[in-house]
Amino acid sequence: MTRFKIIGNNGFTTEDYPEPEVWAGVLARAGLTELEYFADHLEPVLFRHVIRSRSTFLQATLEAMRSHGLAPWSAATARVSYLMNLLNHPYADMRREGLEWCKALVDLAAAIGAPYVSGHYDIMGKRDMAEHFDVAMQRIIDGLVAMSEHAAARGIKAIFLEQMHRPQLQPNTIDRGHYLLNAINARSRVPVHMHVDLGHAAPVFDDPRHGPRDKDPYAWLAEPFGTNRTVLVHAQQSDALASRHWPFTPEYNAQGIIDARRCIEALAASGVGEAVIALEVLFPRGTLITAIEPDIVESAGYWRRSLEALGYMRAADGAYEKRA
Repeated sequence: MTRFKIIGNNGFTTEDYPEPEVWAGVLARAGLTELEYFADHLEPVLFRHVIRSRSTFLQATLEAMRSHGLAPWSAATARVSYLMNLLNHPYADMRREGLEWCKALVDLAAAIGAPYVSGHYDIMGKRDMAEHFDVAMQRIIDGLVAMSEHAAARGIKAIFLEQMHRPQLQPNTIDRGHYLLNAINARSRVPVHMHVDLGHAAPVFDDPRHGPRDKDPYAWLAEPFGTNRTVLVHAQQSDALASRHWPFTPEYNAQGIIDARRCIEALAASGVGEAVIALEVLFPRGTLITAIEPDIVESAGYWRRSLEALGYMRAADGAYEKRA
């Protein structure tokens, strides 16, 4: 039977509120106790000396989480990793450096005490996608296997690979998701699990192999991937036109296509052991924290109420499960 966990994500304060006590306070007041830590807050190569020396900002980040009762669940790639051809650059020397970025992300997870790494790690060039797609897919496999070796050495338990919304970002279909996970896990040193974003399925318009099933977020959630032990879900309210990252408020729930109860039922139907629901609610640059906080609080409440309405109860460890 599937157990559910609701966690936070601190991407909503990138750029405007770099102070860790700001996002930590919001997540705590939303009743959340774990979070994905966005690497945009502490970019692992540019700020590697902060991480390695455990200097002032890292200490302030750890203290903010501790004082607000938060534990880091993962270090998340955020935006940087799929704006550059990290694992899929056509030049081998650039791919080597891209792999070093992925290893640095693992080091960030270890430094903050997160057991997992999550997100997306690369983008294909247009020519490789059109002319050398199989080669580019193999680069992803080889890169994630190499990343897994570093993760194992650093004590990381698993890596989560995010499904994306463009054919240059793989996997973007259910079949490709199976292919990549199976090929990576045949050689990886730590498990690599599926990471589904609720806003990434519908708005794919330039891939003839992306069919109706791939456009259905509930089909992704109901699909058993790999060992099916765990799945990470980026929860955002969205529509079929773009990945919106709207909050789960009455206003946006009326506009969007995502219903939490349907998501929970689809995940339970997949038979996955644990489903981790990470709220990835983002806002336009410049939005004041006083406007952000109520939407984060309401979004967390919406998912809790949806689980409870379906008969799930909160266990001692904070997860939700159905009682016999």
